Amino acid sequence: MPKESDSKSLQEMARQLMRDLEVLTRQFLAGQRTWELSRSETALLRFLTDHGPSTMSDISNDLGLALSSTTGVVDAMVRRKLVERARPEVDRRTVIVALTRSGRTMHDHFLADRTALGVGMLEPLSPVERRKLLALFRKMANRD
Repeated sequence: MPKESDSKSLQEMARQLMRDLEVLTRQFLAGQRTWELSRSETALLRFLTDHGPSTMSDISNDLGLALSSTTGVVDAMVRRKLVERARPEVDRRTVIVALTRSGRTMHDHFLADRTALGVGMLEPLSPVERRKLLALFRKMANRD
């Protein structure tokens, strides 16, 4: 069991980590396009890119949202012409959501900008430091 002083030290380190990540993100996002996408909209674009046309319930499960919240996200993206809805003839109760060409293009540009952000953050590090940092992030994300 961690000592109270260890816990306070860990909390301070966590605050510092989050401050530094915020500074890095702001620094590297300066000059980048702003996509005006919410986190849920970004997750929906990623999900549809990875899985193709999907049901509302599959999308809700992946995004971790209630079906009503997913409907709101999809509605907003339909209005922006980033996704479209369809009802299969075999079961008109089912709603399938798919990316439009504009949605796919937006996802591609967004992904390129995120990759540029990652490159910008990794560039100042040596190859050994990059590998160590990525290994630590994988460990924190429980993917080691």
